[in-house]
Amino acid sequence: MYSKILTKLISEAITPFLGFLFIKILVTIFTAQSLGISTNLYNVFNLTVSQQSYTSINTNVLFGFIIFSFLGLSYSLIKSIYFHGTHIKPKLSLSIFNFRVGFLIQDTFHLFSQNLIWLVFNYVSLFLAIFLYFIDLAPTYLLVVSSLFTLLGTYFFVLDIEYEMARNLPTEEEEEIFVS
Repeated sequence: MYSKILTKLISEAITPFLGFLFIKILVTIFTAQSLGISTNLYNVFNLTVSQQSYTSINTNVLFGFIIFSFLGLSYSLIKSIYFHGTHIKPKLSLSIFNFRVGFLIQDTFHLFSQNLIWLVFNYVSLFLAIFLYFIDLAPTYLLVVSSLFTLLGTYFFVLDIEYEMARNLPTEEEEEIFVS
């Protein structure tokens, strides 16, 4: 027996995970090359470098993680706020279908699971920034930026959930019909 929600969350997490892996490899290679360290795709996860180079590489990789997770959450939240199938404006919907990008309009289950995954990745980036800050491998500004992005993302995610729940609550007239 399997859970539909768990299966959906796992399938939504694959793309961000591959994006994070790509950023780790790309940023490590470019940072190491800029520091004069010979690296390639095969030794990117097993570099032997000085403490200063290690800190520089970790800082850049963490910065890439933070930016990528925030951009992913921002994209997902914008889709959720403006292109949600339950509350999209008819004029915007017509424009979207005229431009043949109807895939932007999505249902609640898909959008909330996507938002949740990106929010989890934002929190993972925040906890990674906290951990690396406390062992002196990340500067303070990364901790501040990660905290700010995570708080903003959480705030807008909660706002979207509240908006969706308010739309689904019965009005006073509907409640009177059910009560009587």
